[in-house]
Amino acid sequence: MKLSIFIARRYLFSKKKQNAINIISIISMIGVMIGTTALIVVLSVFNGIDTLLTTVTDSFTPDLTVTPAQGKFVATDSMLLEQLEKMPGIASFDAVVEENSLVKFGDKLVPVIVKGVEEDYASHAGIAPTIISGKFSLEEEDKPTVVLGYGIAAALRTRLGMQSPVTFYYPDKTASSASMSALNSQRIYPIGIFSAQQDIDGKYVITGIETARKLFGVPGEISKIEIKLKNPDNLASFKTSLATEVGTKYKVLDKYDLNRSFYAMMKSEKLAVFLILLFILLIASFNIVGSVSMLIIDKKEDIGVYQALGMTKEKLVSIFKLEGNLITGVGAFAGLIIGTGLCLLQEYYGFITLGNGSYIINAYPVKVVASDILIIMLTVIAIGYIASHFPVRYLVNKIVKS
Repeated sequence: MKLSIFIARRYLFSKKKQNAINIISIISMIGVMIGTTALIVVLSVFNGIDTLLTTVTDSFTPDLTVTPAQGKFVATDSMLLEQLEKMPGIASFDAVVEENSLVKFGDKLVPVIVKGVEEDYASHAGIAPTIISGKFSLEEEDKPTVVLGYGIAAALRTRLGMQSPVTFYYPDKTASSASMSALNSQRIYPIGIFSAQQDIDGKYVITGIETARKLFGVPGEISKIEIKLKNPDNLASFKTSLATEVGTKYKVLDKYDLNRSFYAMMKSEKLAVFLILLFILLIASFNIVGSVSMLIIDKKEDIGVYQALGMTKEKLVSIFKLEGNLITGVGAFAGLIIGTGLCLLQEYYGFITLGNGSYIINAYPVKVVASDILIIMLTVIAIGYIASHFPVRYLVNKIVKS
């Protein structure tokens, strides 16, 4: 064992002349431990929330979307559909009619986005877990039905079932008047409510594709094709190859293009919280400065003995730098064990629940990501190194005469 490590380890656990130094050293370790634990727990919670929101959002945001290069609607292209059917990387695809509309119930009038889909859309998009009331159905008793976003259902205060239809309005392209007669209207029965993500819940309603075509006056047309990939990790390369295949008549967009602000917001929030906690940890690291500084003063006589025995100034500096690094290392390791343990327990057993209510999950979402833990540990150790490096060198230079 190297002499510097041996001495630094002895100093860490041995009793000092001044009891306050022991107390400050323990406080320093606890500070680093709490800071490390907090970073791991908070970032893991953010990872869990991000994963949950991404999963739920992905029900409505496909991996890739093929839209017409010009205009909102295009005639259904059977050759394009056959082409997509033959592509091995595609798990499923759905033709969609999507457009803005107004929906009215009683005296409530709300702007919405109507999404017309085929029956098998639910199995492709994984809608079932988001249904919090009623069911997913596009037709009941030979009548068109609609599944409302939670925000829209709350705004309309509508009732589910086949007794209370809501009325959708859309401008009639063939009409020349600006009166209500210039609007296409359609009575559709609310059959279910979904809750995915607030921005989606307050905008979207889902109905049958033929119902949407009738409302918008676009028989035989679609507004886009939504695609789910077998391996989403190949998104970038598949997007490029698909764009080449479909030609200039269509645009190919991925989920990051469609929800750029959403994904940017998640990353920026996580970074902001990380920096705030890091700043708190940086403040806590001043305890390490105080602890090591007081230790150097306490061991002034020992330093004289080491120097008399031929120990160089650099070797003396390395002893007390190692002391600071050991304080940081012990605290960081303890924080790693506690933080990771708590997060894994919550991730797999869900001890902290959300309580009673209509939630799509039962417990607070947590996800431990190895790369985050590695970044946290490296950052904490770097802070500890900087906190001990400069004061140690300064004080040793003051005490040791060249």
